[in-house]
Amino acid sequence: MSRPSPALYSEQANTLRKWTSLLILMLFTTATSIVSQRSRKATASGQRYSVATSVLLSEMLKFGLSFLLALRSEIKADARGPPKHRRTSEGHSMLHSSGTSRYSDASRRSQVHSLQQHVTRTYRTIFNASAWMMGVPSLIYVCQNMLQLVSNSYLTAVAYQGLSQLKLVTAALVSVCLFGKVLNSRQWLCMPILMLGVVLLSQRQNVTVPQALALMSTNASPVHIPDKLMFVTSPFERPRVSGSFGPVKVELVARAAKLANHLSSLRHLIGVVCVLISCVLGSFAGVYIETKLKNAMSVSLAVRNAQLASFAVVLASGAVLLEGLRTQELNPLKNFTTMAWIAVVLRAATGYVVSMTLRYADTIMKGFATSMAIITTIALESLLTFSMPAFKQLLGSALVLISTYQYIRASVAAKA
Repeated sequence: MSRPSPALYSEQANTLRKWTSLLILMLFTTATSIVSQRSRKATASGQRYSVATSVLLSEMLKFGLSFLLALRSEIKADARGPPKHRRTSEGHSMLHSSGTSRYSDASRRSQVHSLQQHVTRTYRTIFNASAWMMGVPSLIYVCQNMLQLVSNSYLTAVAYQGLSQLKLVTAALVSVCLFGKVLNSRQWLCMPILMLGVVLLSQRQNVTVPQALALMSTNASPVHIPDKLMFVTSPFERPRVSGSFGPVKVELVARAAKLANHLSSLRHLIGVVCVLISCVLGSFAGVYIETKLKNAMSVSLAVRNAQLASFAVVLASGAVLLEGLRTQELNPLKNFTTMAWIAVVLRAATGYVVSMTLRYADTIMKGFATSMAIITTIALESLLTFSMPAFKQLLGSALVLISTYQYIRASVAAKA
């Protein structure tokens, strides 16, 4: 039996890496959306954690990770250089071979000195003379991240995930209006299909009678549940009728449901506006970096992320201080729950998960995986809320998936 050739083995390994990275991106996008939305739920005291603090912690974590990756690249580059420029412990270990320990004091001092030199060079690479150009996009990204977290307070995970796909439309419009980019007819055709899918995904559901009764639970007068209500405890269970709950004032319930629907509409509108503004800001920053700074700053991804994060830390710190002055209380970690900390970590790692995907897969498959995350979000949200997904959500996700795939495919074909 013949063994597979090295070329075939390498091709199979690359295929496995590609689909694994796409699966990770899809699950990561789903987890980020659901965790961010659930982390923004009010605590028992009715308060939420600070958006500015969450953004600050994410940017600090992102800067630390970016700096370590840039330092790792610097050490690797130095190791590949000429031997005379390497500052390793080899020479010292040869000179002090008679010592009882391989790692002598001189060797340790040499390693520490070498690490200090690498850290210094990495610092100078990040904070060079042209780093200030990242200030504008960094400010935009800070505002975008804050708006995204605010929108998670008012939208469901599915609605947020669907509305976030509008970044393709806003990026295209920004490129055309501000930077003179030309789109082909296929790309223009995909936009209304994408927007129709987003509309279907982002439609809110009216407040039902049990939800209205929950809002009335603080009413001073006694309120009873109707004689017959349909209850579903699992998406795979048939509705059952519960009774013997006593009479209820139908007018009061109807009035509460109407008020709840009105408040829900206002909250939904706030969330939609926040997502739309964040899409516009993110698109402008992305196109600005691609068109204005791409040629001026040919640096690695880790260095660029470190530059963006360094400015973002300063800006987010200012937002935290202003928030403390406004509330007369400087307690930035107040109301931070476990879900809030998980959201911080997920949002900080987003860029590197995307870059890992692009290392093994192309832009088309990356966009396809991001759109597929809508379907996994719908499925997971249905399991968490014990409710079957609506038909309009499934139809909307299909339209978004198809239009996103076709748009990115047309964009890549136009560049070829």
